[in-house]
Amino acid sequence: MILKLALEISYDLKQNHWAGLSPDEAHAWDQLVDFYKNGLGYALEMNNRPQTLYGIVDSPVGLAAWMIDHDIRSYQMIARAFDGKPEGLTRDDVLDNVTLYWLTNTAISSARLYWDTSHNLPAGGFFDVRGVKIPVAVSAFGEEIYQAPKSWAEKAYPKLIHYNSLPKGTHFAAWEQPELFVAEMRTAFKPLRKST
Repeated sequence: MILKLALEISYDLKQNHWAGLSPDEAHAWDQLVDFYKNGLGYALEMNNRPQTLYGIVDSPVGLAAWMIDHDIRSYQMIARAFDGKPEGLTRDDVLDNVTLYWLTNTAISSARLYWDTSHNLPAGGFFDVRGVKIPVAVSAFGEEIYQAPKSWAEKAYPKLIHYNSLPKGTHFAAWEQPELFVAEMRTAFKPLRKST
């Protein structure tokens, strides 16, 4: 989808932006450009060689460092929590999560999702549309790796039943902002429930 979109729009050198994009789309595009320049290494390692990450199961400190450094916005939010400014997560939440992975020895198996996505689905990039044909709800959290604009969600998911842009929430919004996440789930899927 991203490559296709790039071919449909052009870069306006005079205006220093992508012509044909709405402000929300331009913001999402800039977020994706930043991710591909500065944040893709984490995902590529798990995509290409998930079993080589054994170092994160040899040391709880190594595991914590790996988990905390997922993406820049999540890292900044976690750093603020450790500085005494929690914004959805506390220091204990972060340490509990690392401890859960450590005690269950699931750090390596959790990385397999990236390999499986790359090798068992139709070809494409991390953010490409994968032919989802069921009803879909999109909650675009403000500090996610990229905040998908509604126009892209509508193109990607023909059966989009709910879209909402939220001001906060990182890549781990369900963990970090559980009240917002639950409210989104309830709103999104309420139309699909059958009345009793």
